[in-house]
Amino acid sequence: MDESAPDNRRIPNELEQSDSELEIELEQPLKADPELSNGTELAWPNFEARILKSTVNSVTLEWTPLECALVYSIEKYHKRRSWQQVEWSSSSPVEVTNLEENFVYRLRIKALRLAEDAGSYVAMAISPDVIASTVAAQPSTNCLSRAIRKGQQFLVKRMLRRRPSLIEYPAPNGFLPLANAIIQGEMCIIDVLLSAGCSVHLGNPGNGRTPLHLAFYYGHLPSARILLNKKANLEAMDSNGMTPAHCAVDANQLAMVNFALESGAEVEARDSCGWTLLMRAVVMDADLELIKLLVTHGADLAALDGVGNSCIDLAKLYHRPEAEDYFERVLKFRLEKTAAATADAVTKEQIQNATEKDFPGGKEGQ
Repeated sequence: MDESAPDNRRIPNELEQSDSELEIELEQPLKADPELSNGTELAWPNFEARILKSTVNSVTLEWTPLECALVYSIEKYHKRRSWQQVEWSSSSPVEVTNLEENFVYRLRIKALRLAEDAGSYVAMAISPDVIASTVAAQPSTNCLSRAIRKGQQFLVKRMLRRRPSLIEYPAPNGFLPLANAIIQGEMCIIDVLLSAGCSVHLGNPGNGRTPLHLAFYYGHLPSARILLNKKANLEAMDSNGMTPAHCAVDANQLAMVNFALESGAEVEARDSCGWTLLMRAVVMDADLELIKLLVTHGADLAALDGVGNSCIDLAKLYHRPEAEDYFERVLKFRLEKTAAATADAVTKEQIQNATEKDFPGGKEGQ
């Protein structure tokens, strides 16, 4: 610390330190006071003091007045410079200003009277030490956003304990605290925010993205499970009409798409362009494995988007030859399967008709 700055023992800022670091030792030995070095104790009878108010940079101190005292000198203790005067006052109370934020100070009051020659003041009594502390500034949305970004779980918890309403305000990037925690993949902070009452239905008020949209987009499966357990809407739509499953497709998150479908996501859900999950997979250049997964779960290859394009049309339009070839093979296989099933049904019907013709009464007519 700078030699010119106050060097009082500081309570670590509760917005910076962990819970275990908040304890301090106030019982350091004081340097000898020159005024008391002659062994004479300037006692202050029936002295009482209390802190009326504490702010970020000041404390207001009230004390028991001393009869015949003309003025009072308020002093604070500096471990290298001993006692230093910070305020003068002719009465109580007095506000001690220009203090550091979130510091603990050792103060005392010295009662003074005029000397016999009237040219100076002499001490009549010196009070016992008074311990006072300034407070920390209220945390802001920026502070909370930085704490989430740096993964500071205990700091986030203290901020919300100090200012619970922070969960309701978006950070500078437009996302609410829970959404930012999901973006960072901070599971412990997600638990803290959910315990603090964060909504699972709102992530970004500007674009309508929910925390579940972000969990699927960033591939954070644990948070997606928790959000669904908290009744998050699997079919919620953002401003583009996209569901969380659409976001997983956009980010090429195979595991998340599989999880969405197994959790009951609608495979034919459409965004504002009329694209289903399979259509977005084609347009957003998703892996062929993801496309196959959607087809396996019953995606409709014959479905048309808002302008009448099918999945094969989109594969041609967006230059996805592998997807186009796969769709054609699937359609060919389905046609062959349908034809075989039709032929088998016809054969069975012919056999049944022939049997009825040869044996009109069945066994009873034989």
